[in-house]
Amino acid sequence: MSETSTAVVKTYPFDAEIRGRLLALMESGIKQAEIVRGSRVQSAVVSQYLNKAGNLYPGDTERFERAFKSWLNRRELELLAGIPTISTSISEQIVSAAKMVMRCGIMGKGIGKAGIGKTRGATLLQTVEGLNAIVIFASKETGYKEFIFRELCREMGIRGPQKGPKRRPMYVELEKRIREAKPLIVVDQAHMLGKSAIDFLVELWNATRAAQLFLGTRKLVEKLERDEQWASRLDFTFELNVAVDGDTNEVRPLVEHQIKSRLPELNGEFKQVASLCEKLATHGSFRRVEMRLATMLYLSESPRNKDRSWAELFDMAGEFLNAAESEE
Repeated sequence: MSETSTAVVKTYPFDAEIRGRLLALMESGIKQAEIVRGSRVQSAVVSQYLNKAGNLYPGDTERFERAFKSWLNRRELELLAGIPTISTSISEQIVSAAKMVMRCGIMGKGIGKAGIGKTRGATLLQTVEGLNAIVIFASKETGYKEFIFRELCREMGIRGPQKGPKRRPMYVELEKRIREAKPLIVVDQAHMLGKSAIDFLVELWNATRAAQLFLGTRKLVEKLERDEQWASRLDFTFELNVAVDGDTNEVRPLVEHQIKSRLPELNGEFKQVASLCEKLATHGSFRRVEMRLATMLYLSESPRNKDRSWAELFDMAGEFLNAAESEE
């Protein structure tokens, strides 16, 4: 009589959200090779991490999970905008600001108009070697202390209840890991942060001296000036600007990239549409260009607009968006 033995497979802790997002992508048809290329994590590690039995990778899972999360966030941003993220003048300025605050171990802020590409720049920070950037995207719904705390705990691999009697030990552990790892903590749309969230981040810097970079609009400056401690801690300011003059045009590369991504078949009208979009970006923002191009594509699909030029559709899209804003 033969006996059959079942081997017990040893699994290791993992972030359920990150692993779940990756598994969902694979179920939707995404190949593992694409995850490897996008995250730059070795194929063997990806295979072990996504094994059906659980996470079989015995090494530094948290390190690779940060790489997975960075790729997942970039991918979602590109799908949302319909335009791949590329390096721009603004993203390069943000990298310079990030390196400066990292080198000095300080808190700093990058200030720029809405729509110039701060979020794309923040996302690209996660790919810059040596920065070890943790990027948190704040909003009206997420700009509070508890969300920031949970995000940092997840990024630093601290798992468990974040309320009740165990919260204090978790905060102590968070301080310890941040003090040792010295990541760069980046908050995009920092003008959306509430008072308790800013107090928390200032206290965290006091305890760890891990560099922080807040990215936001002029509203962030106004908010920080209301509190003397905030203003002194985040006194170091980087002005984020796009240069357009007789010798320099930092708008053009991104505008041309936006057009080629949204409207690849402009034929002989590319130069004219590019010129119109450059003016819109200079006097408005890159986000307005994205909205205009998406609306042009939408209008072009109507049979009654089949004979219209792209320049005409540019003007029509502007009227369409203005009317929509008026109704709001």
